[in-house]
Amino acid sequence: AFIRRLCRFAGIFWFIRAGKRDGADSDTPVHTLVFCDNPMLLPQAPAGTVPYHHGAAVKDSDSITLLAAARSLVPGGVRRASSDYKTGKMDVAEFDTIIDQGEAGNDLAALLTDWVIDPPHAGDSRDDYTGLAKARILAHEHRAECMHGASDVRNLPPGTWFTPSGHREIDNRKPEDRQHIVVNLRHRAVNNFPKALGEQAQTLFAASRWQFDPLPLGEDGQSRYENTFVCVRRGVPLTPAFDPRIDFPPVEPFSAWVVAGQGESVHCDEYGRIKVQIPGLHPDDHAHAQGTGTSGTARDSAWVRLLSPWAGPNHGLDMLPRAGMEVLIGHLGGDPDKMIVLGTVHGGPNRPATFSGVGSLPGNKHVTGIKTQEIDGTGFGQLRFDDTSGKVSSQLASTHAGTELNLGYLTHPRTNGHAKDRGEGAELATRAAAVVRALQGLMLTTFAFDAGHQLDRDHLNKLLAEGLELFKALGDYAGQHGGTAADTAAQDQLASILKNWAPSGANGGAANDAQAILAFGAAAGSINLTPKTHVTYAGQNIDQVAQQHLQLTSGQRFNAFAGQGMHLFARGQGIQAIANEGPLVLQAQADALMATAQKGIKLAANDQVVITGKTLRFVAEDGSSITIGDGGITLHTNGAFKALAGAHDWGGPAADSAPHADFGKAPTDQRFRAHYAGDTEAPIAYAANQPHDIRLPDGSRIKGKSDGGGLTDTLKDNAMRIARINMFMPTL
Repeated sequence: AFIRRLCRFAGIFWFIRAGKRDGADSDTPVHTLVFCDNPMLLPQAPAGTVPYHHGAAVKDSDSITLLAAARSLVPGGVRRASSDYKTGKMDVAEFDTIIDQGEAGNDLAALLTDWVIDPPHAGDSRDDYTGLAKARILAHEHRAECMHGASDVRNLPPGTWFTPSGHREIDNRKPEDRQHIVVNLRHRAVNNFPKALGEQAQTLFAASRWQFDPLPLGEDGQSRYENTFVCVRRGVPLTPAFDPRIDFPPVEPFSAWVVAGQGESVHCDEYGRIKVQIPGLHPDDHAHAQGTGTSGTARDSAWVRLLSPWAGPNHGLDMLPRAGMEVLIGHLGGDPDKMIVLGTVHGGPNRPATFSGVGSLPGNKHVTGIKTQEIDGTGFGQLRFDDTSGKVSSQLASTHAGTELNLGYLTHPRTNGHAKDRGEGAELATRAAAVVRALQGLMLTTFAFDAGHQLDRDHLNKLLAEGLELFKALGDYAGQHGGTAADTAAQDQLASILKNWAPSGANGGAANDAQAILAFGAAAGSINLTPKTHVTYAGQNIDQVAQQHLQLTSGQRFNAFAGQGMHLFARGQGIQAIANEGPLVLQAQADALMATAQKGIKLAANDQVVITGKTLRFVAEDGSSITIGDGGITLHTNGAFKALAGAHDWGGPAADSAPHADFGKAPTDQRFRAHYAGDTEAPIAYAANQPHDIRLPDGSRIKGKSDGGGLTDTLKDNAMRIARINMFMPTL
């Protein structure tokens, strides 16, 4: 895959050549991988000139039996663009095709351009990038025209050229235009087994479900050989196509270590690029390069760009990783050769920061911020925030000259979450902080403390237990009455984790024994609003429970998708599915559609009712039945058969009736009520007698003026739509 990617990227054609090893006396066959960038250097096939005998019953020699031209419309040009971070400009390369696709084809091809934005610095230089773009247009020219053929010629290997003869169209060409290069070859052959043994082999093929199309036998009963091939005119470029979406292998982020020169902690160039070492490489594999790649020095990689949240001309946010730090490596444009540092991560010796030089996590987990480290020294600078409940403070400090700026609730540096108070207000003296991380879980709640414990969560445990009880009760009932029981395992596990949740070391617990869960509780209700898209995702289950009503509303479509079945169960009052407008469609695309009722089933419509199927079978409880289909109508009964109608003498007239279905349709009339913005508890000030403009998605507009209560004109429509209103400023 690596060689194939490089060849496609560079525009190098390759093929496998079978035969003896070059310069060897052994008859042992070998396969040779051949690379080629000039099709004119390929040798002539051993077959040389091959006759074309289409449909000939008797032939004197191996020949081509089928030869058909195939053409594809290809873009009239290519355009490639790649940014160069060194110059800050885009390298652009453009080429137009030189092939003739006919008058109409050329006109259409002129409208088609293969336009791709490549990963940054795709070429080593401007000339190299131009060569890559040239390879892309040559690949299009290669697939513009080819010949598909079939033959029984045994010495027509790929990567060689031959001359067909006896073909009316090809024979009229110039001699150099008759030569074709084989670019694809598929063999079909059968051993010359006896007939009985061959039949047994065919039986085995059928039993193994192998797709095998046996070759027809010749008139002499012998097995035949044939092949199919693809060829192009000699001189047509053989450049392979390159598509980064296909030819780039999937690449995922991986960890690496920052390396530097001897005696350096920070190693970079003028662009802020760094050097990294990829862990896990075997030194023996790099011995030929004097250990480059595994030496732990700046020789281990090329320069790697570093992702920054802000990078401008001589300004930005630059924090260069230091030697020994672990970084996460990504790839620009999915190109495995274009690595970029996505960021750094803690781990191993790179422990989280200790602010003010004392304490550690998880004891000081409420202290957050940024702390630097002096090169070849013990000093540091820090931006520290202490979010301890009721003792919030912030600090900006440098150990140089003990400069500090303290804001908020002032304390001595905290140790294991505890600190002595020093006062409140502002003080010019502050220390650095670490990134906020809740390694043992996070709880957000609006419930008051009962016992004052940090993780007091009795209300959450109670609510979760109530919801789980209802979830299990209805789920079990559904499973016992034809539905599908609820999967409660994940919710049970989460309830147990919440109940036994404790930080590391608390209540005698072992370190890292607490689960990193997020518990959310709201005493008076919760609101989650956004004017944009809201996404909820769970790697396992999403369980939503309501003691009263679970209500879902959508102004437009409501889509529900399930990969492994969808189950609805109502304990009481039934299930209603109503389409106020448009059809109601029920489909079982791969199985049966079943409707079962304890009582009756009623179908009613104000128009025609059509029931169709391969056969229609109506069966009564006493065994009487009517079958429609399979060539006729069949009636079965063990009792009397009665046919009642006014047109024959079997009996008197009879008829039946059903109530007429009447569907109500509520109007969509709506009105806006406008009011002035305000945050006081006084009565709302409605925007009375103010002009407005209501716009609908179809472009229609309704202009008017609000009444004394701020109500706009009534918006009437046959269907529910999204309406937008603009209120105008009052005239002064």
